[in-house]
Amino acid sequence: MQGITFTEADLAAIAFERYHHPEPFVQRKLEVLWLKAQGLTHDDIARLAGVSLSSVQRYLRDFRRDGLAGIRRYPWQGRRGALDSHRTSLEEYFHQHPPRSVREAQRLIEERTGIRRGATQVRRFLRRLGLQPRRVAAVPLPPKVTAADHARTQRQFLDEELEPVLAEARAGRREVYFVDAAHFVYAAFLGWVWCAVRWFVRAASGRKRYNVLGALHAVSHRLIRVTNHSYINAESVSALLRAVAAAGVGRPITVVLDNARYQKCAVVKELAASLGITLLYLPSYSPNLNLIERVWRFVKKECLRAVYHATYEGFTEAIERCLGALGTTHKKEMDSFLTHNFQLFDSVPMLAA
Repeated sequence: MQGITFTEADLAAIAFERYHHPEPFVQRKLEVLWLKAQGLTHDDIARLAGVSLSSVQRYLRDFRRDGLAGIRRYPWQGRRGALDSHRTSLEEYFHQHPPRSVREAQRLIEERTGIRRGATQVRRFLRRLGLQPRRVAAVPLPPKVTAADHARTQRQFLDEELEPVLAEARAGRREVYFVDAAHFVYAAFLGWVWCAVRWFVRAASGRKRYNVLGALHAVSHRLIRVTNHSYINAESVSALLRAVAAAGVGRPITVVLDNARYQKCAVVKELAASLGITLLYLPSYSPNLNLIERVWRFVKKECLRAVYHATYEGFTEAIERCLGALGTTHKKEMDSFLTHNFQLFDSVPMLAA
């Protein structure tokens, strides 16, 4: 069958839903599409997907005519419920206004259709609409600024200021460091574990915290850091800049950092100028453009989440071991994790305030 093309969005949806769609029948159809996108013949697709050749041709014809909506449509032949007559309008509404719980979906369905159904029926209906519970992600946005406007500001900074210095760094003509501070509070870091019943992790008492001010090399991923147990200030930043300058190899140095007051004060700017370091400040609310933020997330996941450290000393030692192993034990993860691909948020769906 000729004339079938797959967009990047189609491939991403197919790759995820072929394992996670609630209907096994739809999963098989999506598997056929995935195999087709890999360039396999129809005979091979039928054999690997466990369907007939005519089914392969029918699924591809449905996709060519109706796209993924035609593939997701489940041809249930049983008795139609009262909600099915409102399926189109409810599907459009819930895709624009996702309910936060099944109870809220019950209330919205009753308000819009006058039909009241139990939680189990509503949950099954939501899954038939292609909905499933997902964790909401946070987007860093300045007050009173839209996601599109903020993304344009970030895109301009990325194209005109950040990417040129990164290109020089990759070519070996400049040293570029990403700077930021992490404040690891001696407390419980909750995470996910595979278990039969819910487990609990002991929560450490007290308000001690281990502060790490780091400078991450954009290419080699070497981490230069200054640590303390009190707070980060201009003196800490000055110590870090001196360490960065001492590690230099004669090439120009650019340090990328956020707009924290202690990083933008006169003391820091004057010291950077005397050391020959160029300071490049990120746009406000732009942690997604700071490569070192990924390191802090990795450290929390690797040695803090769902782990109880009996003493504060053990807590800090675990962090130091992880940071010290970034270039050895964790080098493979760092090489894939710290690429120069930065996510912007110009087209993400946003929940209403």
